[in-house]
Amino acid sequence: MKKCRGLLFLLSFLMIFNVFLFDADAASKITKDDVYNAAQKTIKYYHDTYKEQEYAGILDWPALGLFGFGEDVAGPKWTVNGKNGPYFREQEVKEGIGLWETKNTDFQRTIIGICAAGKDPRNFGGKNLVQIEKKTMLSNGHFADSVADNDTKKPIGEDLVNAHIFGIISMHCAGEPIPNRDKCLSWLEEQQNQDGGFTWDVKYFDDPEDYKLVESDVDMTAGAIMAFAILGEDETNPHVKKALDFLHSKQLDNGGFESWGTENPESCAWVIQALTLLGQDPLGAEWTKESGGNPISAILRFQIKDGSFVHVLDEEDNLPVYSNGMSTEQALYGLADAYNKKGAYDLLHEKYRPTAEKNLFSDLNDSDFAFKEIMDLVYDYVLSGYEDGTFKPKKNVTRAEAATLLISTLNLKKEKENYKEAIQFIDVDENHWANKAIGLCAQKGYIKGTGESIFSPNENITGEQLAVILVKAKGLEGELKNMDADGQSWSYPYVKIAKDQGLLYEGFKENEPVHRAEIAWSLSKFRTILNK
Repeated sequence: MKKCRGLLFLLSFLMIFNVFLFDADAASKITKDDVYNAAQKTIKYYHDTYKEQEYAGILDWPALGLFGFGEDVAGPKWTVNGKNGPYFREQEVKEGIGLWETKNTDFQRTIIGICAAGKDPRNFGGKNLVQIEKKTMLSNGHFADSVADNDTKKPIGEDLVNAHIFGIISMHCAGEPIPNRDKCLSWLEEQQNQDGGFTWDVKYFDDPEDYKLVESDVDMTAGAIMAFAILGEDETNPHVKKALDFLHSKQLDNGGFESWGTENPESCAWVIQALTLLGQDPLGAEWTKESGGNPISAILRFQIKDGSFVHVLDEEDNLPVYSNGMSTEQALYGLADAYNKKGAYDLLHEKYRPTAEKNLFSDLNDSDFAFKEIMDLVYDYVLSGYEDGTFKPKKNVTRAEAATLLISTLNLKKEKENYKEAIQFIDVDENHWANKAIGLCAQKGYIKGTGESIFSPNENITGEQLAVILVKAKGLEGELKNMDADGQSWSYPYVKIAKDQGLLYEGFKENEPVHRAEIAWSLSKFRTILNK
């Protein structure tokens, strides 16, 4: 195993005497074919360079870029004598090589590489790396700096922003919804610097004014945007907007970026990944400077004749240039995102999500009622399971829980957090866990109390109560005037409308409690109607 690491290091910094391929004057004319052709040179470089070493170094980050261009690093093309990158990495994982428990990022990059290689991160080298990573999330929503403390053997550390970001990315690649998504998002938002950027670790200061002295980093800011995108946030989130503004302010006249005072291809690659995950085009007008340069043309300036990339340019002195391993691997996956117009992290999520669904909850099978609806809501952070790995599909839903789920379904979480009105129910005080959700639902007229100034948050919600809530939330009360409810219950018109809209779950009973699987089914159908 040491041989593999040594060869990778040696090859990463091998001195070669080559000329640069890219004509800077052609920056404004970059096409998709240009991106593809440049990438194919890099892929050939990897294939030829690592063949004698049985492709020992082709995993983790190199595998991500290769996956983005459709390469199967576990397949025949990348296998010699029955050995390849995944084979060598699995032997390392079995021996604990490259998996220091004090570095959570070791586990995170390994998960990403395993997924890119088409292997199962839940059973690789005898380890369930996904479960290990999920357990590193702390109660405040932060993915811990370390997988296990030497003494307590528990996850510790709340300083590293990059560990948090790659915790989010690695779970996404493995097809997992992010645990405790709302706290996870809040933790990241709180780390944003005053200039809109992010740094690699948390900065502690006695005086808040000292935050003005923090120098934000382009790479880490782009990484934060990736995490925001994975968590479902876009430019409407002010934190995302500020981070994008920071990147705009740091973009060089030639379209590129620099980090730590040096223009380099890695920073371009990070920005390309961030923009692609957000649905923006790094070749588009918004990211193209007056010179015609953009992040893609900038990154191609660093490619040399053999297809690899250098970290810094030395064109003026015409000195030998050094092929750099980190520059090459990051440039390739940046080009892959630009070529596909879709993030490799999203492509991996789509690939692994079907398998992941069957492993999320120990008490739920794909043949169970509302399985698909439950999973859709779980992946969109409307619903979540329990810490013991169960979903409890037949557990009754309380009125407080129903209000909270409705807020999530309607995507009103931000409005809920900013809700400051006095709660109108005497049995829901400001310390109640669902006070804001209940207050916002009541304010909007979606839900009423069970009596004068009484909400009964801990009572089970009934079928008829759920029907009333959905009809009101959809704004369908106008249809009530056309209904004849003579001799029927007070809720009959609402139930009738909800039934006509296809919102009532199988076995619906007006006066019976609603189970978690049942409300998931109804909310999923409700959301489909909203999006039409």
